[in-house]
This record gives sequence, C-alpha cells and structure tokens, in this order.
Amino acid sequence: MKFRSVKLVAPKKLEIFESQLDILKDDDVLIKVISCGVCSTERSIYEGKNIGTLGCSYRNKKYPADLGHEATGEVIEIGKCVKKFSVGDIVSGLTYSSNCFSEFIKEKEIDLIKIPKTNKEDAKYIILEPIMSTVNILHQLDIKVGDKAFIVGDGFMSLLLIAGLSRYPLSELVVVGHHDYKLNLAKNLGATKIINNTNIDNRDINEELFEIAKLGFDLSIEYAGNTSSLALAASVCKAKARSQLVLGSSYSNDMPFIISNYLQNRAPIIVPSYPHQSKNKILDLERAAFGVNNIFPIKTLITHEFNFDNVNGCFEIFENKPKNFIKSIFLPI
Repeated sequence: MKFRSVKLVAPKKLEIFESQLDILKDDDVLIKVISCGVCSTERSIYEGKNIGTLGCSYRNKKYPADLGHEATGEVIEIGKCVKKFSVGDIVSGLTYSSNCFSEFIKEKEIDLIKIPKTNKEDAKYIILEPIMSTVNILHQLDIKVGDKAFIVGDGFMSLLLIAGLSRYPLSELVVVGHHDYKLNLAKNLGATKIINNTNIDNRDINEELFEIAKLGFDLSIEYAGNTSSLALAASVCKAKARSQLVLGSSYSNDMPFIISNYLQNRAPIIVPSYPHQSKNKILDLERAAFGVNNIFPIKTLITHEFNFDNVNGCFEIFENKPKNFIKSIFLPI
C-alpha cells in the first residue's frame, strides 16, 4: 500500500512524497495518522538552521528531512508480538521513529499508549507528546507548599505548564510574556500575576520580580528560547537555596551561554524538560492522557489546522503569527 508524507527538501521547501509501506516487524504498530502537532522546536529545522549540525536528530542529518513527532492515530495493523493494542484502537505517545507529517506511521509498541474512550474527531486534539513533556517536568520538580514559581514565555508549552502548576499549593505563579491574549489566558489558567514585557527592559522586569518574590523564586522556568529570557530566568532564582531552573525551550547551537555566573552564584538545580528525562515514560504518558480531560485545556490551545494542501502554512505561521495563534496541528485526512 502506498501513502503520502511531507518532507523538507531544502530550507523552507516542503515536498509531498509517495512511499510504499514496509513489512511490520514483530513489535511494530502500524498507525493511520489522525493528527500531528506542529512543534515550534522544528521551526529551525524548517528554516534549514539545524540540518546536519552536531548533535541533531538522525531525522535531520540531511535532506530530505523528516518532520513531525506529536502524532495520534488509529491502529491499522500490529506485529505478531504486540500485546497491548488491537486494530481500531486510538493511540498516541512518543512517536519519534517516523515522519509524522504522513498518512501512516510505524512505531514500537513500547512507546505508545491507548487513548481510552475517545472518538476520531476528539482524538485529533489528544497529541500526548507535549502533554507528557509537561507531566515530566512536574514530576521532576520538587514543589513545596508556598513555593514561588516564575515562567518566562506565554506560548503553548508555557500554558500547559501553567495549567499543571496551578494545581499545586504555590504562593505565587508569575508569568512574563509578549501577548495580552495569551497572558490573559494564563491568568485564567491560574497565574497569580502576568506581565507584558514588550516594551520593558529586562533589568526593570528583574526589579519588579524581586518586589514579588523578595529573595527570588523557588522555581524558574524558561520557555521563550532566547538569550535574554534565559538570563532573566536564571537571575531570579532564589540564591543558594536549591532553587530549580527549568530549561523548557529549544536553544540554537549559536546561542551564547551567558548564565554561567548565575549557575555558580545562585546554584540552582537544572531541570531539563525533554520526555526522555522521564523516569517512567509510559506512566507519564498515561498521566498525560488523564490530564487531557482533567487539567490541560488542549482544545482551547489548538487554534489552527493544516493539511497536505496548505502544509507550508504549518511553519509560515511562526513568522507572522495571527493574534489568536497558540498551537497548530497537521491533519493528513
């Protein structure tokens, strides 16, 4: 059976390929993709900046490069050793082995979970990989009653984390960002204070933050992905108190490392955010699935949809973001 997929063939140039499905291995699950989240971390890949760089994913070492790693879909066929799934199940998980901007993907049973009690229309919103990333952060953090938390960045991943952190007994949950629309949503999700820093110097924001948290923040999360935001997040960590600094964004290989003094002077614990830091990936995926219905407002946060006909828009939207843009998905069918 042949199927279509989208690959990056040059900077900002996508092409649709037609391929033949391979024979399944014993532990493979063949999935008909319902949707794939468009991750901002792949913007630099789309622009050609990370293709072939040191440490890049095997998916992006050369052209044509694969895109998409946040898939959910319907099980079409299973390998003979697969026990967890049956044909017709809706599944999602850590879909890193495939090009998920595709009609079909193959993934290993060990990296997937079944989505309980859902239909195909609702399933398009249940992209578990970013939600699992959020659950992973929450499980890594040592959160105590009355802690003060700070997040710089008001994008999709920040909003997921705000929704999760607001369930903890924090005394402060302060969010700094650029967009009133998303900051107001952060407030609705549980942020105690929001600050739009569009026209404010980092030094002034720093002073305002120390007015809120006199000795600094117990938890500081960087989700904007640039040098000044990382420096701001590091600078407001509570000094010499085993505060926690979460590196939540993706960072360019060319980005200067300017927080060395903060690491030595304030001595925070560095918390990486990627899913493979999880101590139990399947358990965190299951808890992410629980959180879809109980904690994380995923339907509200997915604002745009694309398909094979307008697939370039998946990444062009990052350059000229509409006012209400938060997160988009690719729908191959």
